[in-house]
Amino acid sequence: MVKFLRILVLLLCTLPVLGQEPTINWGPEIPQQNRNLNQLQIIGTGVSNSFYTRYTQNGRITLERYNGNSQRIWAVAIAPLGPDGNRATFEDLLLLNHQVYLLSSVEEKYKKNVYIQQIDLNGNYMPEIHLLVTTTPDAKLYTKTMDSRLILILQQQAEPQQTIVSSYQGSFNPRWQEAIPVKGEIREIEVTDVGTAYILTQLPATNSPEAAFYLYRFEGRNGKSDMQAIGSTAQRPLQAKLGILKNDVIVAGITAPAPFVASLNPELVGTFFYRISRGHFRRSALNYTLIDSTFLHNYKANKPDLDHSQRLRYLQLQQLLPLTGNRTALLGEVYTSEARQFHTDDILITIFAENGTPLFTTSVNKHQAGPATQVRLGSYIATTEGDTIKLIYLDFEYNYNEQGEIETASPSAVLKTPVLVTITPDGKQKVRPLRNSQTGRHQDFYLVPVAAYKLDRQEFIVLGSGKDYYKFGRLKF
Repeated sequence: MVKFLRILVLLLCTLPVLGQEPTINWGPEIPQQNRNLNQLQIIGTGVSNSFYTRYTQNGRITLERYNGNSQRIWAVAIAPLGPDGNRATFEDLLLLNHQVYLLSSVEEKYKKNVYIQQIDLNGNYMPEIHLLVTTTPDAKLYTKTMDSRLILILQQQAEPQQTIVSSYQGSFNPRWQEAIPVKGEIREIEVTDVGTAYILTQLPATNSPEAAFYLYRFEGRNGKSDMQAIGSTAQRPLQAKLGILKNDVIVAGITAPAPFVASLNPELVGTFFYRISRGHFRRSALNYTLIDSTFLHNYKANKPDLDHSQRLRYLQLQQLLPLTGNRTALLGEVYTSEARQFHTDDILITIFAENGTPLFTTSVNKHQAGPATQVRLGSYIATTEGDTIKLIYLDFEYNYNEQGEIETASPSAVLKTPVLVTITPDGKQKVRPLRNSQTGRHQDFYLVPVAAYKLDRQEFIVLGSGKDYYKFGRLKF
């Protein structure tokens, strides 16, 4: 009886720990058919837990639907036609209310017509082709969707870059439409649950550092617009990310000294942060700060640049994540490609306080590399839980024993096991392998983190690559 109670206590103590490990529920094998999985992209979710993917090969696009068990139901070639039955130009595939739509355009002598057409649940083109908007032939098209809302942006390339921004909800007639001269190249678009749209643009490297970026706001009710320059006289923003976190609009990024020319790809020296309270430009807090010199010294000591190429020049910002206490995490990855090889070396993370002050900067040091022609197993998956950041990536350098301790491995023997990294509010990191992922060298089947699609904070649709097959699955934190 005493022995039974000891076992029961041990199980009760162990179960919560086991429950904390992320799990992956994989679907069935799908033949690759000589596919380049780097060109397979999840574009959104449908009804009954289904999802859609887009595959591009030699300029040809295929739309595919997968059911809730990650099994492929059908695939259809995308060949858009105009209302007159003649060939149209493909523009985009998008999801509205979990239904997939095809955007296409037809150019005439002095104009471009943009059309929308639904593709039904069985992969059939619906006969109705609706005209959304007409613009100039040189206009570039951008879209952003949220539930039943569609923001359609058409930016003319000739100065003064007149831009048409249209909002649709439940109809193919615009709820509102606004035409203004937008400065710079559109980088990111966000839309709130009440339909207010935000557009972040980046100006040419020759522009003054005080206006390296612009943030545009379009009121959800009527499209009334406003804008704000993003920049500083002392530090030039190099890259920026836009996010809507807890009803506030966040623009954060990295900087170089103002005299440096952005086109020469200078190494970053600082960060900037704008918090725009509930999207009102008059209620904003901003902060420009140099990166902690101790962090930079330790980072470069641990990861020396053998060719003196200044590793942080190759940092690519990727996402903003919310933390408790209105703190925000800015994540980026050092990515390079050379001699037909890709390298994803490190993840840099800066944590900002509510007022934009950097609390600390840290890095998750890794080294992932592979031929550019093969499936990109590098990169990572990120989420947050309360005040903790959680990352999953494949370890290309080490293996782990039964106690979770690191064991050095040769490149030919490394298991490429997914590992979970947790970063606590004090910046400390804990690493442990995910033994229940059903992936790694022993299975000859590998997780592809770069292809993950976020459903919510706790769940992702993920892709796995095997020999002559692939699988989709559901990753739950």
